[in-house]
Amino acid sequence: MIFYLIEAFDKETELLAFEEQVPNGFDEQVKKIMGWTADQQGWEGYDLTRTQLSALEEIMEKNIYDPAYIFQLSCNA
Repeated sequence: MIFYLIEAFDKETELLAFEEQVPNGFDEQVKKIMGWTADQQGWEGYDLTRTQLSALEEIMEKNIYDPAYIFQLSCNA
């Protein structure tokens, strides 16, 4: 099973500030949001656009955006 983490990196220090897990069971929605045509292997990482982050926030039912951070999505097996 793959699980997805949104990682927030401080723009000034580039250190990981926090992470949020996308709830399980949303694989197809995540795939559509990210525009993937193939299944993930469990080691990938992607920069998130503001639009992608907003769509993932809807799935999580939580707003995490802050302009002080760079957001990435990691796929973990």
